[in-house]
Amino acid sequence: MRYNSHVCLRRQRYHKQWCWWPEVVTYNLYWWCVSDEYGNCPQFKDGKGFQQLYARIQQNGPFDLIGFQECDDVGKIISGTSLATSFEYYTPTKGNDAPMAWSHTKFRAIDGPGTVWIAKDKYGNRNMNWVRLQVIGSSSIIFFANTHGPLDQCGGSPGETVASNYINAVYSHKQPNDMVVFTGDFNCGSNQDTIKKLAEAFELDATDSSYNGADHIFSSGGVKILWKGSSVGAPSDHQLLKAVLESSAPSPPSPPSPPTGCPVPPDNGGCCISCSTNHYCPSNKGCYSTGESGCAGGYCPAPAVEEVLV
Repeated sequence: MRYNSHVCLRRQRYHKQWCWWPEVVTYNLYWWCVSDEYGNCPQFKDGKGFQQLYARIQQNGPFDLIGFQECDDVGKIISGTSLATSFEYYTPTKGNDAPMAWSHTKFRAIDGPGTVWIAKDKYGNRNMNWVRLQVIGSSSIIFFANTHGPLDQCGGSPGETVASNYINAVYSHKQPNDMVVFTGDFNCGSNQDTIKKLAEAFELDATDSSYNGADHIFSSGGVKILWKGSSVGAPSDHQLLKAVLESSAPSPPSPPSPPTGCPVPPDNGGCCISCSTNHYCPSNKGCYSTGESGCAGGYCPAPAVEEVLV
C-alpha cells in the first residue's frame, strides 16, 4: 500500500504499532453513455468508451480499494484494466450499480460482501454495499463500503434520514475495531445535510468538484490523510477521486514464551512441550521431525502411563 515514493512496511514497528497506508479511489463510470447503451453517445461506440475508461483507471494507479458507481459489469472493468490477477470484487444484484473491488494481495475478505437498502428515488432502490477485509499479515480489519446515493434527498428531513440510514448500515455490520473506508457518489455536496451528518460520524477525507462535489471518501475518526486529489475522469462525466490514508493497528500478538525451568540438555524433557514433534534441538531450541535437518538433540520422553486400580 503505497503512493509514489511512500512505502508502508506493515511489519515495521511504528510507535509500537504497525502502520498501513491504503490507497482509495471512488469513480462514477457514466456507464450508459460510455457504453453507448442507447446509441446516443456515438463517440464511445464500438468499445471506444471502455478503452478510455481502462486507460483512465490505469493512469491513476496504484490503489488498494476502489468503489465504482454507474457500473453495470465490474468484471469487465477489472479485466479490461488488467487487475484480474490481483483484485477481487463484489458484483451486486442487477440494478445495484455500486460494485467495489479490493486487492487480494493486500486483503482477505472475512465477512460479506453484503448490501443494505438506503433509500429510493425515481431510478429505484439505492443501496450501500460492504465487505470486511483483513489486512494480510496483521489483525487489522477494514470495513469497506460503497454507494451510489439517491437524488434530491440531501437536505432537511430526507437528508437526515438518508444519512442516518448510512450510519446505521455501517454500524450494523462493522465490528468495534474495524477501520471504516466509505466511498461513493452520494449525489450530495459537502454543504448539504446528508454529508454534514455523515461527517459527524466519520472523517470526510476527500471530495471532488463533480456536480458541486457529489463524490466523497470517508473514513474512521483519527485516520490521517497523507494525500488526496481528484483528476479528470473523462470519458466519465465525473472526476476520479483518490485519497491515501494512514492508520495504525495493534501489533500482532507476540509468540508464546518458551516454558521456564527446562532441564539442562540433553535431558530436555520438559522443553518438549514446546515442540509439536518429538525431536528437539537444544542448541537452537528448534523442533524437528525424525529425519529432518537439525541436530541430534534429544527426544521427548514417552508420556507417563498412570496405573489405574480397579
